[in-house]
Amino acid sequence: MKRKLKVIQIGTGSWGFSWVEKALQSPWVELAGLVDMKQEMLDYAVNTYHLDPSICFLTLKEAVKHVEADAAFVVVPPAFHKEVAVEALECGLHCLVEKPLAEEMEDALKMVLAAEKAGKKLMISQNYRFKRAPQTVKQIVEKGFVGEIGSVFINFQKAPHFTGFRTEMFEPLIQDMSIHHFDQIRGILGLNPVRIKAHSWNTSWSWFKGNPAASVIFEMENGAVVSYNGNWVSQGWETTWDGDWRIQGSEGEIHWHNNQVILHPSDLFVSVFQDGAVEKNGDLVFDLAAMEEEERMASIAEFAAAIAENREPETNGRDNLYSLAMVLGAKYAAKTGESVEVADLLDPRHFSKYSHIDD
Repeated sequence: MKRKLKVIQIGTGSWGFSWVEKALQSPWVELAGLVDMKQEMLDYAVNTYHLDPSICFLTLKEAVKHVEADAAFVVVPPAFHKEVAVEALECGLHCLVEKPLAEEMEDALKMVLAAEKAGKKLMISQNYRFKRAPQTVKQIVEKGFVGEIGSVFINFQKAPHFTGFRTEMFEPLIQDMSIHHFDQIRGILGLNPVRIKAHSWNTSWSWFKGNPAASVIFEMENGAVVSYNGNWVSQGWETTWDGDWRIQGSEGEIHWHNNQVILHPSDLFVSVFQDGAVEKNGDLVFDLAAMEEEERMASIAEFAAAIAENREPETNGRDNLYSLAMVLGAKYAAKTGESVEVADLLDPRHFSKYSHIDD
């Protein structure tokens, strides 16, 4: 096995400690250091995960003085992603950053430019991409079984009774959850959006202060239209966390739901000659793609592989600007009722218009 990537993790907390667990479990990385501004959090990590206290630090500056590292996991709140990631990059560390890349496009671009200046990899952990079902759907699309994509319909329905920061957010669904689905749209279709329309709302029975339901329309670069409907206060029907997808093209439809991937082809030869699929009532039910790792473990594996192979990771920072633009554009369109051009969201001349949308 190749030498493990030596990683300093920056940030702990409830979610951060789950990253500590992933780092300790992964065959691709070695946890070389842990940084948090609160000593009690470091003490908890030492006692819970049996870490050597000598690898725990209150600042990244101290950590890089005392431990050898190749990369950093940035697991601080999104408002601090830019500050922490830029410091890590300037210290010569590749960075794997929890989603979202940043809260504002200006900060996200600064992170991307800092990575490019340092000659280091910047990857966003869009872990929903790295699962067997979406990888299966992506492969079917890439093989052209549904032809040219024209329409995509996505329904997401859940009722998670969160407490804490999510219940206080202005657009909790779009900002905290839909980023996963929006990034999957790009990953599966291999297309970027060009225009966004949206409407969001709250309900009388909601436990959220902000809007937990939204309808978003994305016009894609090939002319296809994606219709996304999401709801975090469902009163009945619930989908999986991936949602219920129908991808329709000139040659058929893919229906992905409940962790099943079903192809309804218009071409008889497609329905007869496909390995790894079972014909049922004219449809093809596909086996899910084999993966050595899934979700965050797969994100870590991709990050380590990209560094070892000196290539850009699949969800690299510059590419992820489009996924962030989908979130910011949906929030702005929902707030104002205006259609948003993605090119404007990515243009530094317009950053101020689309910043601090929650204010």
